[in-house]
Amino acid sequence: MFPQQRAMAHECLKLAPLKPRLPMIDKLAKAARDPVLAWAWAYSRWCPQRAVKRATALARRAGLRQPHFVLSFDCDTDADSAVVPAMHARLRSGGLSPLYAVAGEVLAAAANDYRAIAEEGAVFLNHGFRRHAARDSASGDVTSTYFYGDVSEAEWQDDIRRGAEAVGDILGQRPDGFRTPHFASFESPRDLMALWQFLSELGYRYSSSTRPLFGLRHGPFFTRAGIVEFPVSGCLTEPGQILDSWGLIRRGDGTSRRLLEELRAYLALMETGQPGLLNLYLDPADVADDEDVLKMLTRFAPFAAKDFASVLGRADHG
Repeated sequence: MFPQQRAMAHECLKLAPLKPRLPMIDKLAKAARDPVLAWAWAYSRWCPQRAVKRATALARRAGLRQPHFVLSFDCDTDADSAVVPAMHARLRSGGLSPLYAVAGEVLAAAANDYRAIAEEGAVFLNHGFRRHAARDSASGDVTSTYFYGDVSEAEWQDDIRRGAEAVGDILGQRPDGFRTPHFASFESPRDLMALWQFLSELGYRYSSSTRPLFGLRHGPFFTRAGIVEFPVSGCLTEPGQILDSWGLIRRGDGTSRRLLEELRAYLALMETGQPGLLNLYLDPADVADDEDVLKMLTRFAPFAAKDFASVLGRADHG
């Protein structure tokens, strides 16, 4: 940890003492494997308002001069695929064209539906090939089943290659962006560098595979091994917490209440014109039937970027 960061963390400790909770201890233990990430975690937890100001400063430093919004959906189960056509049409009517990260086997199982939205201009990320989540048909519970951190380097590299082939064969697109399965499960410095180097060798341009802590440390996007990494965004009230439906709905109280609160706060901030990037990802099955969420998402249409590449263009980043 750099001296300046250590001093900032100590100052935050004085301002807002930590209330012990077991989940927080687990997060701290994981973040401590990377000292800089540990600092980012502490700063986001103890100084959320200052973390938001830091995010604005880092966005300005990255070349952003206004607020930007990128919406993506991770489609990991057939239940996600089943609701995508109607949800996509609803969002398109509201001025949005989301990105989609679909595991290759899931993509193949609903090829016609995904092909239809691709023909309308939807952009797809490579999300690997193998199914990495299983949904219980009775309870609706989703279980994670396949992690890059649990397999050999050769195996996850093969999964990336096969994921790209699925996008190409089924949709006729060559993905220039990638997202790993399961945020926070493959993010050690060694793993990420190996990932970025491999993606660079394959000709990818960007990745969106890291948590908000990386954004707090490095900014809304940063370049490693020739790959521009876009961390997903965190909650304004808790910047280290991913702003997504998995954490706020499925692992929350089962409602969209907190998700809507966080989105309203982001919208109010963006309407002030402060530079920044809201990189929001959701799971379709969690929100497709929630008209309040869909209506809220369309309110971000004035700030929407078509994809990550267009954000780079607006920032004169290449």
